[in-house]
Amino acid sequence: MNPAGGDRIGMVQTRWTYLNSDYSLLTNVETILLDGHFVVEHGARSRRGTFFNFNGTAGVWRRKAIDDAGGWEHDTLTEDTDLSYRSQLKGWKFLYLPHIECSSELPVDMNGFKAQQARWAKGLMQTAKKILPKVLKSDAPWHIKAEAFFHLTGNISYPLMILLSTMLLPAMIVRFYQGWFEMLVIDLPLFLASTCSISSFYLVAQRELRPKTWRRTFLYLPFVMATGIGISVRNAQAVIEALLGKKSEFTRTPKFNIEGKRGTFAKKSYKNKAGWMPYAEILLGLYFSSTVVYAMLNENYATVPFLLLFVWGYLYTGAMSLGQTYFARLRFGVNAPEMRPATSGAPGF
Repeated sequence: MNPAGGDRIGMVQTRWTYLNSDYSLLTNVETILLDGHFVVEHGARSRRGTFFNFNGTAGVWRRKAIDDAGGWEHDTLTEDTDLSYRSQLKGWKFLYLPHIECSSELPVDMNGFKAQQARWAKGLMQTAKKILPKVLKSDAPWHIKAEAFFHLTGNISYPLMILLSTMLLPAMIVRFYQGWFEMLVIDLPLFLASTCSISSFYLVAQRELRPKTWRRTFLYLPFVMATGIGISVRNAQAVIEALLGKKSEFTRTPKFNIEGKRGTFAKKSYKNKAGWMPYAEILLGLYFSSTVVYAMLNENYATVPFLLLFVWGYLYTGAMSLGQTYFARLRFGVNAPEMRPATSGAPGF
């Protein structure tokens, strides 16, 4: 491939594939989440000519593009996105080649997955604070500025999700006498808009990548949405810390050298701390369980499937975090230092 103006190509990004997609329910969900990013988001931004980011791995940089942008800087947790935007503001073009695959490994433990997602959420918000003013003041077309704004600030949805979801029970109590007409006019359109948009996003990606087996994605969609809800507590904290300017260290994503369904997670050597977050997630899961009970007692059955996504999401992420931390303590002892696998040489992302 030799595009016009190839001397201005600053970075070439390829698409991630995953060695351990089928290892567990969690890795299947992660595959669907990341495929949506690489197929729909990256693909659309690249074809439209808007800014998109280097993903930390599976890409090649032109040294001059790095130097021209001012080099790597460590003041955000997503230094790859920061450099990407600075480089593109300097006029360098990025090329995305989705047909070229690069193998990677997904986090197989819940604590590692949540740490990865929180790092990305916080880093993008830090990059937004640093880069967006420059983008908005630049000579870039309006559609590039708009996409940069939505790309870098999209994680603000996590604290908003926590706020709005906890208002569901009070709203149900206030609207106790709501009739079917009001539900069809108000609730149903909002429900369809929130669920169908997310579902279609991931279904399109899977149909593009797996035309023969993409329909199995329907089975995973409830778990995809529930997991996205479950990690919202940790990601909301990360976004608020970024807005307040609180710094934190780079938390490396654990690697266990697991391919497919081979390997036994219990024998691997990473130890992750869960902290207080899983308890907050379990409390939210119990809160939504009470909301489900209230809905059923008042014969508001139409809301139950939607509410169960919150119940499953919070209880699943919280219980998995606590369970994996407990078993890690049994393996290594409470005060055992973190150990790293000698067989894994893959870079962290």
